[in-house]
Amino acid sequence: MFDSDPVLHPDDTEDADETGPWLAVLAASAVVWVALAVVDWRLLSEGTFVWVTVRSLATLVFAPLAAAALLQDTRALGVDGVEVGPVKWAYTAVALFFPPVSGLYLCHRHLLVERRATALD
Repeated sequence: MFDSDPVLHPDDTEDADETGPWLAVLAASAVVWVALAVVDWRLLSEGTFVWVTVRSLATLVFAPLAAAALLQDTRALGVDGVEVGPVKWAYTAVALFFPPVSGLYLCHRHLLVERRATALD
């Protein structure tokens, strides 16, 4: 009837598991966004139902999804001791409008992880 587990202070709890499929979500949402942008640019007539649907999916679903995955990946890196710094907010803000910026973020991430690995050796 009552929960017998003790309630822990937030400082005494274990760190949350921040790992997740963030890189896969980031890559997939950026690729889908690019595909939708190309379809919009090359194949669709402005003002049609399909055009509105494609444009809405790109701007309201996949761009914010890429930005959220990018931000979550920086949180996961922070748990591992790799700090991206305030530039993560710039990457996230740009990703809301242009998700392919995630390629630049991934290069920056690679450099940070490599620098961390050599510092530990």
